[in-house]
Amino acid sequence: MLSYHVLSSQELQTLTNLRQELHRNPELSGQEKFTASHIHEFLAKYNPDEVITNLGDTGVAAIWNSKKAGKTVLIRAELDALPIHESNTFLHRSNTPNTSHKCGHDGHMSILCGLAVLLQNETLTSGRVVLLFQPAEETGQGAKAVIEDDRFKKIKPDYAFALHNLPKHAMGTVFCKKGSFCAASTGLKVTYHGTTAHASQPKSGNNPAVATAQLIHCLDRILETNDFTNRTLITLTHCQVGEKSFGVSAGKSETWLTLRAFEKHDFDLLLTVLKEEATAIGKRYGLEVELSLHESFEVTENHHEAVELIKKAAETIEVPFTEMTAPNPWSEDFGLILKEGTGAMFGLGSGHETPDLHNPDYDFPDQLIETGVKMFWQLIKDSIPNKTEAT
Repeated sequence: MLSYHVLSSQELQTLTNLRQELHRNPELSGQEKFTASHIHEFLAKYNPDEVITNLGDTGVAAIWNSKKAGKTVLIRAELDALPIHESNTFLHRSNTPNTSHKCGHDGHMSILCGLAVLLQNETLTSGRVVLLFQPAEETGQGAKAVIEDDRFKKIKPDYAFALHNLPKHAMGTVFCKKGSFCAASTGLKVTYHGTTAHASQPKSGNNPAVATAQLIHCLDRILETNDFTNRTLITLTHCQVGEKSFGVSAGKSETWLTLRAFEKHDFDLLLTVLKEEATAIGKRYGLEVELSLHESFEVTENHHEAVELIKKAAETIEVPFTEMTAPNPWSEDFGLILKEGTGAMFGLGSGHETPDLHNPDYDFPDQLIETGVKMFWQLIKDSIPNKTEAT
């Protein structure tokens, strides 16, 4: 049976050093070349049977393979950082202006690297373990690119697991639920094309300002009249009418909206209603209407069997487990990977004092690394039961 070699203090320090090095050198989605190279270099020390690089562009997958029939268990972390300037002043602060790890992906990667440390001391007698370091999670493009890479067929999982740290939740507590774990979301860009005019003769053109104002004004009404209360959200993230000029009446506007919903049917209806409303308003004012979707995420749907495995793992390693009553309002592209096999994502509380995700002063708490490693290790044990032995 798969044993558990407790990480030594030296090994934990190695993982902490790795986490802080990754934090100092963040890279945006699709640009994670240093990060992927650094992860590959680290993994190579722990004797995986195979490493796939440039998976879905910059992704890395390390495989420990028994070369015998059995389950494939995939554990996923994310490579990318965010376009946020770090306000922290500690020694491992970001070296890259306007880019930083503000979602904890540096910590998630270090947890998976901790599994590599343990796996080198194990001989799998059946099945495989795959550690997937996925690119471009923040833009919703990475999981799709990985799955569409032909080499993903080699690592298609029977079980897939991932975690996300949760600030403002009790440190080290596991949070999970069956069904929807994270909301679906998409960016909707509404562009109205009118006609510019001299600012002294605005009626000789077609300024989209009034239509844009009506679009923004109708957002709350859409949520109220379609009984979306507490299940959906529309957030205005950007709006620009015309160029910055006192002499020109605008001829174009762009409105960026983020749509969120906990369930697919609500999300599909919300998107349909909003697209119809935006189009109708634009046509009413004689404007050309252009709609486009960006950074789209599906609902992350946890499988019931996988959630039971997570609950069992938490009980076995004696960490608190809390059954969530509602999904997280943020989005994750891990939902696409969950369509490839049985699996689930869980939250790991990162402390009530930790700043919120995407805040400029956020930093992943290093004390979570050991708990994350223990959780995933137990999930591997329970997913490939009685099929491995220590060397």
